[in-house]
Amino acid sequence: MTSRHQDLPVILHNDKRGLLTVEDDRLDVLQLSRDGRPPKRLLSCPLNHFLLAKIAPPSAKLGEIRRLDLHSLSGKEGGSGNALKLVKLHVLVDPINLPEAQEWVDQIMQNSYRGIKRGKKVLLLVNPVGGKGKAKSIVHDTVMPILEAAGCDIDLRETTHRLHAEEIAQSVELIYDVIATASGDGLVYEVLNGLASRPDARKALQIPIAPIPTGSANAVCINLFGVKDTFNIPLAALNIIKGKQLPIDLCSVLLLPSQTRRFCFLSVATGLMVDLDIGTENLRWMGDTRFVVGFLKGIATNKSSKCKIKLKVVEDDKISMARKARDRVKERKGTTAIGKGIDPLSRGLADSKLGQQQDEEPRTPLPADIPNVSSEDNRKNGEEDSYIPDHGPIPASQPLQPDESWMTIDSSASKQKDITKRSSIGSIRSNRLSQTNGNANTDGTLIGGTEQNKKGGWIDGEGILYFYAGMMPWVARDLMQWPVSNSGDGLVDVVVQSIVPRMMMANAITGAGKGEAYWMECQHYYKVSAFIVENLDKTNQQIFTIDGESFPWDTFHVEVHPRIANLLSLDGDFFVPDFLKKHDEKV
Repeated sequence: MTSRHQDLPVILHNDKRGLLTVEDDRLDVLQLSRDGRPPKRLLSCPLNHFLLAKIAPPSAKLGEIRRLDLHSLSGKEGGSGNALKLVKLHVLVDPINLPEAQEWVDQIMQNSYRGIKRGKKVLLLVNPVGGKGKAKSIVHDTVMPILEAAGCDIDLRETTHRLHAEEIAQSVELIYDVIATASGDGLVYEVLNGLASRPDARKALQIPIAPIPTGSANAVCINLFGVKDTFNIPLAALNIIKGKQLPIDLCSVLLLPSQTRRFCFLSVATGLMVDLDIGTENLRWMGDTRFVVGFLKGIATNKSSKCKIKLKVVEDDKISMARKARDRVKERKGTTAIGKGIDPLSRGLADSKLGQQQDEEPRTPLPADIPNVSSEDNRKNGEEDSYIPDHGPIPASQPLQPDESWMTIDSSASKQKDITKRSSIGSIRSNRLSQTNGNANTDGTLIGGTEQNKKGGWIDGEGILYFYAGMMPWVARDLMQWPVSNSGDGLVDVVVQSIVPRMMMANAITGAGKGEAYWMECQHYYKVSAFIVENLDKTNQQIFTIDGESFPWDTFHVEVHPRIANLLSLDGDFFVPDFLKKHDEKV
């Protein structure tokens, strides 16, 4: 249908003649005029917002005339939250046009979904008390009607207690095409941990998760839809229906000495970022603003996080990391697709094995499908046709054994005893910046960066304000903590923030949502494949956080499981931040 212009004559609700026309991936419903005037456009909808076309069964009331139902989302994406509205349009088809109408329906559905399964079976989990307690009404008033209009089969379950979603995911039958979570990031965390703890974890984790932003913290939705569309509920519902599979890494976090293991999809934090999150639980009614309040409170105290960090560093050059991330965006822009384009690395990963239709394209196997024996070994052994996917468990975690190649950051080496010495270090940095051929902005951020900044180099004597490891760019709408994070690369982006004068950190707030703090010399940045963090002050630092959930902190070991879990994304990737475009010339 996209290669040619095809029209279908219909009868509109007012008995006037109409025309359904599809051209350039857009459906237009036109009301024709009898006096030669231009047709009136009643509906215009891009095919990526089109949900369903269906010819209704015969009815005694209409005789040989048949009703054609058209369901779509109408309106615009981009910041108004609920700009997209569900539209159900009913038109009539004359008997003479019925064969053409059936062909038209088949083609518009094929071109509207393009390899994505129609009528998905959805497990919809709702936390009725999350956020501001509006999740239940949002789901029933907005999400359910959209899913039903697309012909989805919905299994709705409300959670009743903490970790209930994890319990469901641990035992649920693997018959769903997607698990949707109406909550904040908490339900995503619970579902992933439930799936990852199963004896068939690798198979279970192939089912993608699609979040609906009804909580107080919605980092996954920020990364999928961008800051302006974070709370766009219809867009989140559309993602359930038409999202493409986005493989993501998980980290296993082994807590010692208890040997407890939890799985992380977003972040691990100590220091200020723990106080910022857990310490503002009573301010959840403020939404994202609670994190700003917590941050200001934290830098006011400027408390050092006493810990020893060991990192298996893969890359520590900020200039190089930013350039690679920028090049990846350019590569994405070179491809076309419905909507906003697809990362070539994600091409072929869009379609789930579950319930794959005949008209769908075969998908590239996910890492969870790859057997322990390599394909080369299979060919050598003559077993190329005996491939059996690994659907087993994730092996138990063992304490990591770092060698001399690992980097160590030890806050106990800090010589900073008072604000005077902290200010002195800040002055030294300022002097360094002034000697870098003018490559510093007035706010202390770097354009090109010193050699020290390029290599992310930690200097003994610096105190640690916080340690923050993450796998997605945004952690909140006003904090893009890891702007060069690359989903599914098997690496964790780590920030070790030095203690600096309070005003320097306060000034950094204005650019934090745009990722500008990345260029600050005092923000040491590394891409790592594993790390260990040891608590050096257990009395005053009792907890750390995994995806915003608090745990007792003694020592924890973290390693990455590449591309083992899946989200849904409308373009097969995370939203592209302006940071990667804005800094094109700087890197």
